Amino acid sequence: MSEASMQTSALPDDVLISVRNLKKYFPVHAGWLRREVGQVKAIDDVSLDIRKGETLGLVGESGSGKSTVARLMLRAYSLTDGQILFRQSDGSTIDLSQLSDREMRAVRREMQMIFQDPYSSLNPRMTLLELVGEPMIIHGAGSQGEIRDRVAELLQVVGLRPEFINRYPHAFSGGQRQRIGIARALALNPSFIAADEAVSALDVSVAAQNINLLQDLQEKFGLTYLFITHDLGMVEHISDRVGVMYLGRLMEVAPTEQLFAKPLHPYTEALMAAVPQPDPRGNRIRKRVPLKGEIANAANPPAGCAFHPRCPYAQAKCSAEVPALRTVEGGRQVRCHFAEELSLVGAVA
Repeated sequence: MSEASMQTSALPDDVLISVRNLKKYFPVHAGWLRREVGQVKAIDDVSLDIRKGETLGLVGESGSGKSTVARLMLRAYSLTDGQILFRQSDGSTIDLSQLSDREMRAVRREMQMIFQDPYSSLNPRMTLLELVGEPMIIHGAGSQGEIRDRVAELLQVVGLRPEFINRYPHAFSGGQRQRIGIARALALNPSFIAADEAVSALDVSVAAQNINLLQDLQEKFGLTYLFITHDLGMVEHISDRVGVMYLGRLMEVAPTEQLFAKPLHPYTEALMAAVPQPDPRGNRIRKRVPLKGEIANAANPPAGCAFHPRCPYAQAKCSAEVPALRTVEGGRQVRCHFAEELSLVGAVA
């Protein structure tokens, strides 16, 4: 491993992974010569810590950049700028942004991903033995017999029968296929798993079962999760802390209970107000936040606060100055000029 990758700032003892000033700009090309005429700022200056053993939920509308953050953390995308500091199982800290592809391959034993679509993420020509065992084969983790035994064990861990080991994905339901994806992610004993909309394609009851499975696995193996979703009810159930993203930037980060009780950013309030309540009376009496328009174009973002064109509380300062993500009372973080002055409403119980 290169010397540069080891020369990193120290992580706090309770932090497993930290992204600092993370940026990802995609070039925009036009014309016959495909010249670069602009950039899409998919991720713009995101800094975030994920503590060992916790679940950090990341929420936001489609196009907010939450899935891109996960892919950058696992180096599925190259970074434009920033650092990704990761604490390895031996206790050492490395900067993933400085690693070559070959060096990163070794680190991926400790970092895995669960994908959104349980149908397209599994090769239909491979058996469960091949699908779940593939990471172990790639990393040379055991003989054929050991890999077979490990796959059978993992199938049991995720609630599937070991005798399914020679079956193909088409023989399983969506919920079972997602469990196969979970077993594959566990194959190399990772410490960190990014779950990208991992249950959004499933029925509510099946999704709830898989969420409970993820929580059981976290307790059993000491896993750390980045849980990406658009479902606020789901993130409230599974997450210890929640980050709210809008147009490639973090708007707010807070412990789950505090965030849902009293959001500090108008965008968080608007997301919560958009969730239907099971009690019709609650829907009638709750405060409605007029969230105007659609999420802005990342290739041409608004000046100042990216959310100000849609914000019902926007003032002149909001369109003139970009607010910093700052820490306020209680250790919460918010990107709003007027967070302390606003009295926002959280989710209705």
